[in-house]
Amino acid sequence: MVLIRHERAPVDGQPTKNTFCAIDGRTGAVLGSSVLYEDLNPMLYPARPLLVRIQTDGDELPDVLMGATIARAYQICQEHGEYARIFTRCAPDEQALLQHFKPFGLEDNDGLVRMQLDLPCLIHARLPDGVRIEHDRLEDMLERRSFLMRYNQLFNVERDRTWLDQFTARKGFMRLMALQGGVMAGEVLFWREGDIGVIGFIQTERRWRRHGIGTALIQRACDQLEQHGLARAECNIRVRYPHMLHLLQKAGFEQAEVLMHYPGIDLDPE
Repeated sequence: MVLIRHERAPVDGQPTKNTFCAIDGRTGAVLGSSVLYEDLNPMLYPARPLLVRIQTDGDELPDVLMGATIARAYQICQEHGEYARIFTRCAPDEQALLQHFKPFGLEDNDGLVRMQLDLPCLIHARLPDGVRIEHDRLEDMLERRSFLMRYNQLFNVERDRTWLDQFTARKGFMRLMALQGGVMAGEVLFWREGDIGVIGFIQTERRWRRHGIGTALIQRACDQLEQHGLARAECNIRVRYPHMLHLLQKAGFEQAEVLMHYPGIDLDPE
């Protein structure tokens, strides 16, 4: 017999009601555990602003544990009344775990993918009238503070200046900004890792989307990488960032590999 209980204390900041532990009723051994993480982020996921992530621990997760976990995830979604997605993370070599989630309705239709482009970038994107490109290394203190605020708001995280120091210390780090009348319309951050150019952050202000800003920034970032002798550019992107995925594909990037599977269930408010 398998017993299910909540953890006695919060796990990783999550309340005990969002934690589950499966216990062997005969031996008392822990058979597996799970934690649910809520992320309400309408800025990054406008179509489905509520994400509920399942994190599991254990080699053979009892079905009763999975059932209790997913039932609680459904309850969280109902409480918020938002368009939502319940999902988990599975590495490419965790096919057994991926298959384990299938009977519970989690479909393998999302993930983190690596997009690649052999330089040079062959497109030439025109900027809208009045928009210009400037570059810097994000060294100005006011600019650093402003970037941290945008980053934390976009990804619903709490990065600090120490994190930003490490982020901007990467070899060959550079930022390109699209400006219109002194107001930022978009930005791209990139650097080099070995002989590969890495595009690590792309953002276009919502009112400037579909005006060619993002494509122009990616093209110019690739041009900079090529000028520094690099032959390939890469960018890791979540499949459910359709806007950014489309920008990369438009610039000639192609999917090279799946870095992580995010099987899940989409739920609509009742």
